[in-house]
Amino acid sequence: MLAHPSTLANYNAWANRHLAAACGTLTASQLAEDRAAFFRSILGTLNHILLVDILYRQRLEGVKSSFKTLDEFLHQDFAGLAAHQVEEDQRWIDLTKGLDGSNMDEVIGFWTLLDNPDRWEVPKHIYFTNLSQHQAHHRGQVHNMLSQTGMAPPPIGYIEFRLDTDGSFVTTPAAQ
Repeated sequence: MLAHPSTLANYNAWANRHLAAACGTLTASQLAEDRAAFFRSILGTLNHILLVDILYRQRLEGVKSSFKTLDEFLHQDFAGLAAHQVEEDQRWIDLTKGLDGSNMDEVIGFWTLLDNPDRWEVPKHIYFTNLSQHQAHHRGQVHNMLSQTGMAPPPIGYIEFRLDTDGSFVTTPAAQ
């Protein structure tokens, strides 16, 4: 069974909190350092994650976005960025908790922010799945960039989330 959008929203918030806790131990220059990633730095990538979370929500709510590109900086300071991400994560949790799955085949239409914008129309189940994949993809990039600082990045996998939040899985310690 696929995860419900509300489960994915809760996973996203959980993973973002764990990543933010690790990133919060870095200096401003470490966060801004160009690490040859698609959005250059840890700070740039975290800004991109937040921007896309907002953009996807606005599209679902029928709000016209003011974003022009996918690499706009919403926050230059990590504390402001992390606080805004927590707020946005809560909006996604609130938005998805009442979904019953009956309208997941409804189509959502939107213009992309690509260099040559296209009009896309996709079912909501694909829209939610793509958002979750996007978040995980870029968190993975931040995870790698944290490794580049010499830090051991936190585990942010879906199974770790489920172990941490519902405890329904059985774990067996390794033999000594």
